Amino acid sequence: MSDIPEYTNLELYCKATECGIGDKLYCSTLIGDLQEAAERGSYDMGFGSDLLRTNELCWIILKMRLNLVELPSWHDTFKIRTWGNYIDKFYFGRDFEIFSSDGRLIGRASSTWILADWNTHRPIIPQKRPDLPEAPVQNDRLVFGEKCPKARFPDRNVVAGETEKPVIIKYADFTELDRNRHVNNSRYTAWAYDALFKNGYDVSLIEDIVINYNSEVKAGEKVELFIANNDGKVCVYGYKNTDTKVFVVEMTMRNN
Repeated sequence: MSDIPEYTNLELYCKATECGIGDKLYCSTLIGDLQEAAERGSYDMGFGSDLLRTNELCWIILKMRLNLVELPSWHDTFKIRTWGNYIDKFYFGRDFEIFSSDGRLIGRASSTWILADWNTHRPIIPQKRPDLPEAPVQNDRLVFGEKCPKARFPDRNVVAGETEKPVIIKYADFTELDRNRHVNNSRYTAWAYDALFKNGYDVSLIEDIVINYNSEVKAGEKVELFIANNDGKVCVYGYKNTDTKVFVVEMTMRNN
C-alpha cells in the first residue's frame, strides 16, 4: 500500500467565533480540529466515512493526551499533521503535531480509537472482516515516545463522598450531540474548562491534558462534574445516573 501517505495535513484558520477570553482558540475547538484531521487521515488510510457508512461502522475515540505550548489566536492560520501509528487488535493509535503559520511546533497530541458498529457502538476487529480493506499504519512514530496514557478514574463516592454536590451540571442538549448521536467528546473538554473557570481556576495556564472517555452521553442525559487535585494535577470527573463514569480530564497547569 505504497500510496498511503506518511502524514496527513490539515490547514486551519482561527475564527473569532472559535475564540474566548484573550482571543485564544478554545481548547475544545482545537480538539475538534484534531478529530477533523483524524477523519482526513482515516480517508488516507482507506477507512474514511464513505466506507464506514456503507458498512455501518464509525470511529470512536477512547482517550487523548494534548500538550500545548500555545493556542492559536484569532486570525491565525495553523496546521495539524497527523498519522496512524499502530494497530493493536481493537485499538488504533493516532498522533498529531500542531504548527503555527511560521512553522513552530505549538502542540502535540496522542490518541486511541476503535472501529465500532454504528448501531451498537461495540468494537469490531477489522482483520476479521473480509469485507473491509487491510488497515495500514502510516508511520510508527510516537509523538510522546509512548502510547496515549490512561487517567485514573475513581468511583464517585471516592471523589464526592456521600454529601458533596457537583461543582457544575451539564445536559446533553441538541447542540452537544454529534453525528454518532451522542455528546461529541470535544464537549467534555469544554465542560471541564467551564467547571474550572466557575471555581476560580486560570484555565489559560493549562498546558497538558489527558482525557479518557468511558461512557456515552445520549440526548437529554445529565452529567454531574466534580473537581479534585491529585499528584499536582487538577482533575475533572463526570458521572451520570449517580455513579456511571462518563469522562475524566486530568490537567497539568504551568507555573505563572
